[in-house]
Formats: sequence, structure tokens, C-alpha cells
Amino acid sequence: MEQTKVADNAAIYQAVSDYYEGWYGPDAEQIAQCLHTDLAKRAIKLDDSGKEYLRHLTKEAMVEATRKGGGSDAPSEKKNWTITILDSYEEIANVKVASGQYMEYIHLARQEGQWQIVNVLYTNLPEKG
Repeated sequence: MEQTKVADNAAIYQAVSDYYEGWYGPDAEQIAQCLHTDLAKRAIKLDDSGKEYLRHLTKEAMVEATRKGGGSDAPSEKKNWTITILDSYEEIANVKVASGQYMEYIHLARQEGQWQIVNVLYTNLPEKG
């Protein structure tokens, strides 16, 4: 049982690492591999009038944005992240990632032996000035 937990934690960590490395790389294939087909990535944003809305991104949108450069133009000091596996049970996991640009809560699922990112709720960190 313990070896399974260690192997799962390593695979969970790798999937989240691939997400960030793919985004900042940019490497569209790398990010595509770690995202579930039904990915739902969301954030509360402001529209032009200042009204809040829920922004929703799909796997296709993330892969396309990565193909167009992703986070490659971010300053190098922003391209760092800390992955914390908050919990995992059987085929599901909850992870927190603090990066130079974002705070993200990520849900993963193991399907057909592969851990993939299913849900992401994120916010941009305020600029330090």
C-alpha cells in the first residue's frame, strides 16, 4: 500500500510539473499530455465594465495558448513554482501550486493508469511594486 502511495505522489507531482514546464516552455505536447480531455480551468476575472465573471478555459484553449507562446514571455523570476500535494485518495488528488504568477488549486484524476489534471481554480498574484 505505501509503495502505491509513493508512486502515485510521484506521478501526481510529475503531471503538475509537466503542466508548468509545458506552459512556460512552451511545449504544447507536454501540456496536452497532462490535461484531461474534459479539463475545466476557471478564475474570477473582471470584464471591461469592472463586473466580475467566471472565466472558463478548456484543454483545447490551454494547448492553443501554449502553442502561441504560453508563459514563455514571463520574466525568469516568475517561472518558479512550489507544488504541495494536499491530499490523495485512490484515483483522485488535490494539489496547491504557488508560483511567481499564480495561485492554483488543482484536482487530478487517475484514469487508465495516468494522472491528469481535471480541474484548476486559479488567481493571478498581485504585481509587487
